[in-house]
Amino acid sequence: MTVLSEPSETGMRPAQPLRRLDPALLAMAGTLFVTAIGLPSMDGPGIPNSDDLVRLVQVRDLLAGQDWFDLTQYRLGLDGGTPMHWSRLVDAPIAAIAFLGTRIAGDAAFGEWLARVLWPALVQFLALMALMTACGRTANEALRLPVAVVGAVAMWTVGVFAPGSLDHHNIQAALALWLLALLLPGSRPVAAHAAAGLVAVLMLAIGMEVLPYVAVAGAVVSLGYVAGAVSPRAARAFGVSVALTAGAVFLATVAPARWTDDACDGFSSFHLVTGLAGGLGLVAATALPRRLSGRVLSLMLLAAAFLAVVVLLFPHCLANPLASLDPRLREFWLEGVIETRSLADLWREDPFAIPGLYGMAGVALVVALVGAATGRPLPRHQSVVFAAFLAMGLAVTAWQQRGFVFAAVFAVLPLGFWIGRLRASMPEKRGTTDSLRLAGAWAVSLNFLWWIAGAQAANLFSGTPTLHEQAASVSPRDYCYAADLYAPLATEPEGVVLGATDIGAMILLHTNHRAVAGPYHRNTAGNLLLIEAMTAPPAVARGILRAGGVTIVADCMRAADAADFMRAAPGGLQAALRSDAVPDWLEPVRQTVGEPLVLYRVRP
Repeated sequence: MTVLSEPSETGMRPAQPLRRLDPALLAMAGTLFVTAIGLPSMDGPGIPNSDDLVRLVQVRDLLAGQDWFDLTQYRLGLDGGTPMHWSRLVDAPIAAIAFLGTRIAGDAAFGEWLARVLWPALVQFLALMALMTACGRTANEALRLPVAVVGAVAMWTVGVFAPGSLDHHNIQAALALWLLALLLPGSRPVAAHAAAGLVAVLMLAIGMEVLPYVAVAGAVVSLGYVAGAVSPRAARAFGVSVALTAGAVFLATVAPARWTDDACDGFSSFHLVTGLAGGLGLVAATALPRRLSGRVLSLMLLAAAFLAVVVLLFPHCLANPLASLDPRLREFWLEGVIETRSLADLWREDPFAIPGLYGMAGVALVVALVGAATGRPLPRHQSVVFAAFLAMGLAVTAWQQRGFVFAAVFAVLPLGFWIGRLRASMPEKRGTTDSLRLAGAWAVSLNFLWWIAGAQAANLFSGTPTLHEQAASVSPRDYCYAADLYAPLATEPEGVVLGATDIGAMILLHTNHRAVAGPYHRNTAGNLLLIEAMTAPPAVARGILRAGGVTIVADCMRAADAADFMRAAPGGLQAALRSDAVPDWLEPVRQTVGEPLVLYRVRP
């Protein structure tokens, strides 16, 4: 038993002890909870994430012998394929699990099933252990139970830890929690900051969408050093770790022939140079005089030097990566991607989804800001770090909805600490008011209650479910996400398939064909060919398909972009496919009448 007591920071002394619980057991319990709930529906209702499917394709290619440094998806896009920017650091452990499962059962299908279940479970356990570590580092071991409960529920509701989730967002969220846990003021600060530098670079190596949170980490360390909250040794440990890890990851994941490439959306020389400049620059900055004026000057020089490196050597990486996207791709693809919706888009189109996306993190930010200002209910030094990460998480979510995953996981620690401290400060025999306060704290800290509130408000005021509810409840088969629909296509001679953007992943996963279109910004040429062909008159479209080497057209009846094509071009090929005027140069492939996926061979 231990008594939570920090009167010097919180001004309160709990009247009741809280029991210490084993962190690994708590993390395991939370992992089993999410896995058990998700297993029955792993292949149930809802539209699968295309990234999960293509990740499995990429793992298959790696196991089949594709070079470690070669990230080209040769069966996506036009001839020559599409160079993907996903990291082998994620492919490798998934491939290892699939390989082990195949060896044990003698069945590749079982190996893939095992990887789909075990990988997200392992990642969630890693994420929950980050929360438990944060409790230990900050001497809040007694608060591990509420943190574990809030964390497990949050990880269930965000969806990226569910069985079947092979996309990289779950491992990035787990690493983001480790980054937060290691930067909180607590025990062994030098070792913790060194580990934080390692984690920060690994996050970037896996995907560039976490750059805002890595930037927050750099600001927390740098400004903490200036303010005296981070020791020079700890700051130097962070800088050295960033520099060394950037070099190691670069050598491990970038082919020598590509060492001079400076891609902004995948780990490249840009990230190596900026990692070395930022990390070693921080080391140099901490060598200046330790007076406040010296620390401020050193930080200003570091910021100026770092910015100069980026502006002079990599100015193109300062631009919005989607700014140069072809306007047709914006109209027919990007504007229909749910996860890229901004807060303004949500307010106009789906306002009742806002509570689920923002409620939990919004409450956590308020708790953190109050703590930063008053020292209650959380200590100031912890609250500042919480507030920095939460503010960035919410800002990214306001820009693109996909940021809500990180905002939600960043909210777990401040909310769990708040609940635990509130409970510990109450007398053993609670009155009605105390019980209501505690119940209210729990209610606003559990993300699924925010989602339920939004869904109920939608039913009450609009009569229409939120897009989140709709996407989670539809039949995958109706939207061409059933594997058996691709059996006729798989028997066709190996060729090139023109189909809706959303079904590109299914074509790759369930056939040996090349899919022209897929929901990836690097596949610009293939996606443009789809748009041009489907909006062109049939006679013109025939020439476009021939030039692209297309041998089969796959028409998914409920594909979102198909409806857009018909609205934009009533006389185009897509509209002709849905009429009695299918051009005679397309030969229907025999299949069951009424199936949602219709196939046509392109006649020579």
